[in-house]
Amino acid sequence: MKKCFTYKLAVLQTLVIPLIISCRHEPILLSDTPVVCFQDQVFPLINSNCAISGCHDANSEESLANYNNIMNFVSPGKPNQSKIYKLITTTSPFSEFMPPSPKTPLTQNQINIISIWILQGAENNTCPEPPCDSTNVTFSGIVFPFILDNCYGCHSGSDPGGGIFLTNYDQVKQQGAIPPGGTGSLLGSIAWDSGNQPMPKNSNQLSACKIGIIGKWIHDGMPDN
Repeated sequence: MKKCFTYKLAVLQTLVIPLIISCRHEPILLSDTPVVCFQDQVFPLINSNCAISGCHDANSEESLANYNNIMNFVSPGKPNQSKIYKLITTTSPFSEFMPPSPKTPLTQNQINIISIWILQGAENNTCPEPPCDSTNVTFSGIVFPFILDNCYGCHSGSDPGGGIFLTNYDQVKQQGAIPPGGTGSLLGSIAWDSGNQPMPKNSNQLSACKIGIIGKWIHDGMPDN
């Protein structure tokens, strides 16, 4: 007889979400699990890692470029029966894995976000942004998590978008630095300034708070903290 057990998922650096695995194989969320929102958390991950040119963009037969298309691969409440979840978690040598090599696999935190969103009904929802705190901006705690969720999928692997890597501090600093010494394209791109390629590509613009926080980190000298 299969045993039921309890485990924990770590989400977004510090948030720990308790789940109970049922004997029917689908996790059951506890009542105090925070809401995961599609527009703010899930879509940026899918857009950056899956809905890119040559993969599942708007021109693909299996497009993941918007909510309605994504829902063709989701069974609300059932991540283990959702094709999109199975593809990002499979360990079978006979099953396709996404994102495919040479792209970088999703982190466990990112997988957890998608799993919890599906368990909560896979709604096309938006979360209100918390109060903007720009007083304690760190690279490791704030700036790089933004990059991971919104940019990393396109700007990693062996063939990054535009030939630009954003996989570590030095690479992000190079893109954030104001010339001479760097390209200075990071802030201009996320702020959608004239003459820059708007980023994240084919997605919503980052909030004014997030843009301001990244801008503050850049103007503070881009500390590796």
